[in-house]
Amino acid sequence: MHNDPLSTHTDDTNPMRAITDRDLQRGAIIPAWRRTVGAMSLLGAMALTAATAFLLITMPAEPQLTTLPTSTIETISATLTPVIEPTAQTENTTLDPIQEYVIMPTLDPAQYGAILNAPLTSYSDQADARDIAILRDTFDPFTFVPDRPRSEVVQYAIEQGDTIFGIAERFGLQPDSIAWSNDRGIIGGLRPGREINIPPTDGAYFQVMVDMTIAELATRYRVEPYVIIDSEINDLFGSAETTVLRPGQWVFIPGGTAEQIAWTAPVTRTGSENGGAGAQISFGAGEPGSCGLQDNPGGGTGWVRPLSGYTWTRGFTSYHTGVDLAASPGTPVMAANSGTVIFAGGSRYGYGIAIVLAHGAYTTVYGHLSSLNVNCGQYVNGGQVIGGVGSTGDSTGPHLHFEIRLYDIPTDPTGTMAF
Repeated sequence: MHNDPLSTHTDDTNPMRAITDRDLQRGAIIPAWRRTVGAMSLLGAMALTAATAFLLITMPAEPQLTTLPTSTIETISATLTPVIEPTAQTENTTLDPIQEYVIMPTLDPAQYGAILNAPLTSYSDQADARDIAILRDTFDPFTFVPDRPRSEVVQYAIEQGDTIFGIAERFGLQPDSIAWSNDRGIIGGLRPGREINIPPTDGAYFQVMVDMTIAELATRYRVEPYVIIDSEINDLFGSAETTVLRPGQWVFIPGGTAEQIAWTAPVTRTGSENGGAGAQISFGAGEPGSCGLQDNPGGGTGWVRPLSGYTWTRGFTSYHTGVDLAASPGTPVMAANSGTVIFAGGSRYGYGIAIVLAHGAYTTVYGHLSSLNVNCGQYVNGGQVIGGVGSTGDSTGPHLHFEIRLYDIPTDPTGTMAF
């Protein structure tokens, strides 16, 4: 029961009643302090809204990164505890403290492409000799099969102007290997249209004329028998040293060597071939020892042996165009006749250090010398010392290789003088 005379029985069930003049008189409206708090709350909300709008408008397009001082980074790092997944490599392994924290950078694809396309810098001119310059083309992503050596003997048709030396250079061989693989007649000259054998590598290509064993052929060409047997060119796999080779059979001897060949150097003559006024001659043009065109005064006074105290070791043949006289190194070599020096020095024709004298229609050649006592263009008398015995060029020991040529064609010296 309420004592208030204004209350009714509906006070407890109808809290939303109309405000009467009595209520106003009693101050039943919202207090002033509440109105103040509400106004302040409204102002705060409006300020927060304005601040949010301002931040959204003025915020930069991308976040700005701030670089922390080194001391701060070290402080942060000291609080980190690395987590390492156990693997076959890390189990029971103590990590190097320097390797405990690894930061893997992320490389932008555009930057990666720029790095690959950037030119490399050579450090060869730096002061530190340990610097290494890396060349980009050192590693080729493509694999090319190089030219392999030939595995067969080929036939080559001689053309106008060919020389054995030119052919040998074209096929990467020594001139001797071509001579030893063909009829020795090619040494004197090449006939255009003729076909010759070109071996795949240096050695000799031999046609068997009479029954002989592989061991006998190997001895003849100074190789081991199995060098011949193992060559795929010969189709002799499974053969033995005692296997007999039949007449007509061709056999290649890799690395085999036969007789020594004295190659004929080119000779040029002007004026009379017999020499005399205005006549000139050159030998081995382009060779280190060539004197070029020199006056050719004419015939000599008489023939004398070019060496004393020698041992006869080899005579004249179609492929060995002189005689070999063995003697001690330095033994004096004499002019076989009076004439002019047209060659004095090195030769690539197997003579080594050589001297050539012109005697009108004749020339004489002195090969494998150890020393020279004459100069280009010098006139010498028969019997005059011109050099010393040696073993230069294609030589197996100290000796004099001596030739006599008539109109530049090698002739047997024993037909001119006695030895």
